[in-house]
Amino acid sequence: MLLVALLVSTTDVVADSNAAHGNQAEANTQALTLIQLTDLALRRNPKTRSGWTAIRASEAGVELARAGYWPQIDATITKQRNRALNFSGQPADIQDRYGASVSLSYLLFDFGTRSGLLDQSKFDLVSVQLSHDQTIQDVILQVEQAYFHVLGLQAVVVVNRQSLLDAETNLAAAQDRRTSGLATAGDVYKAEAALAGSKLALQQAEGQLASARGSLATAIGDSPDTLLALAEWKSQPKLEILAQSVESLMSDARSARPELLAAKAREQAAAAKLVSMRGSGLPTLNFDAFSGRTRVRDVGNSSQFSALLSLKIPLFAGFGDRAAIHQAEAQLDGASADRDDLRSQVELQVWQSYQELRTAAVIMESSDAQLKSAMLAAEVSNARYKSGLETILDLLISQNTLANARVQQVQARLDWAAARTALGHAVGGLRMPLTMMESP
Repeated sequence: MLLVALLVSTTDVVADSNAAHGNQAEANTQALTLIQLTDLALRRNPKTRSGWTAIRASEAGVELARAGYWPQIDATITKQRNRALNFSGQPADIQDRYGASVSLSYLLFDFGTRSGLLDQSKFDLVSVQLSHDQTIQDVILQVEQAYFHVLGLQAVVVVNRQSLLDAETNLAAAQDRRTSGLATAGDVYKAEAALAGSKLALQQAEGQLASARGSLATAIGDSPDTLLALAEWKSQPKLEILAQSVESLMSDARSARPELLAAKAREQAAAAKLVSMRGSGLPTLNFDAFSGRTRVRDVGNSSQFSALLSLKIPLFAGFGDRAAIHQAEAQLDGASADRDDLRSQVELQVWQSYQELRTAAVIMESSDAQLKSAMLAAEVSNARYKSGLETILDLLISQNTLANARVQQVQARLDWAAARTALGHAVGGLRMPLTMMESP
């Protein structure tokens, strides 16, 4: 059910991972795929380790609750030395006593206190396990989003470098035309301003890329200054979407989303706690036994044995039992409300992710057409400018349009990948076959 499997097509280079640690991290020489990055994150991310410790603690809680069904057996060994005064006021002889005893206490029957505590601990364990599953999916989503963000910004940097080269070419052309008397100083100034803007856009993209790389390194458990080489994004995304309807996806999310299932388990744990609280105010049947042997030195031995069957009937506890029941009832109502609220949030996430994926696919197709037209327009404008048929302003406008089209195409592909990832996360794992997307 890993979401990574849906996105393998975006990379085609498989390499071993060797992430470096330290203040001066060394760059990886081999490109890392999304699956490799996800594997590193699941093994290194502190969130996953914390989830495992919570599971172990809950497992111990179940064993602790089961202990209530076993008898409690204690052994006691004593040694006593005493001396008493006789009636004449003279001290008597010293007596040494040695003893050993075994006691047993066994709760035979109650009205749901033990079973309620055991059920509560079991549901708590289920909730923690499901929460850990959700944590794993959250970590996967974090890695995927950071991965595509880095790839997208890498592409933006490449686009801005190309725009910088175009701006330098335009400036050189304007300077040549001014030397030939075919352009004015204003044309050169405009070309210089466009070149400065291209440099600024490149610097901003490089800064954003450095920040995104730090986020990706942190997501896989490395320090932010770790340099990661990523597999190139060579394949063209296919315009695909799940064959399922959004209603079917929401139904799948209600039955598959670990976070929502954990909320249901917490509600069941609250119901079990209510049963336990109600049983604590009812009678209990208990069996107690004791067996011991005492030896007094120079006197002799004696043995003791007792067995007791007792029925405890609570009569009054300062209204504490009633208050505990009311508290448990309120907690159950709160857990039910939290589950309903979370279900609404999950359904909304599925709906929004579904619509964003459809929109992203349409935008990606439009951005390809836009870039193709912008490239043709820029070629024509450049030729016309060299022929003196257009001004420098017309040329800069066409070059700016081309630069924006390049960035928008990169952003459209990035948005499509992110939307597909978000939908898989919202549903709790996409498992149905894909078909070509139809127009909305």
